[in-house]
Amino acid sequence: MAYYAEIVHVGVQTEAREGEIVDILVGVKNLYTSTIGILIGGALEYGVTPWPGITFVDTSYNTPAGATHYFSGAFTMPNKEVKVHVYSYYYGVDSGWHFDDEEVRTVKLSALAPEFDALKITDYERR
Repeated sequence: MAYYAEIVHVGVQTEAREGEIVDILVGVKNLYTSTIGILIGGALEYGVTPWPGITFVDTSYNTPAGATHYFSGAFTMPNKEVKVHVYSYYYGVDSGWHFDDEEVRTVKLSALAPEFDALKITDYERR
């Protein structure tokens, strides 16, 4: 349960090819009664342990009360299905960042589209 910073939107495609750049957009809402610093983090899981791999353009923002700030980022699709973990943190009065919310989305590995599906001879010249 989020107390200060709730992730309200995670926009990421559901399939990607290996090596493709996958964009991600994360909306985090300030639930507090005044402006707070919100930090976003992310990791990719394609095994047992989450690994860093999501690069966000901006990682923190001072968000007014009740407002939602959107953080954009991207990662390179590995050679298998991946779970995308995003985390929000708020900046406390103790001058530290505190974990507050988490969301997970899955991006499946898509098969390569065939370059062509049939070959026809439309003309030939006999020699």
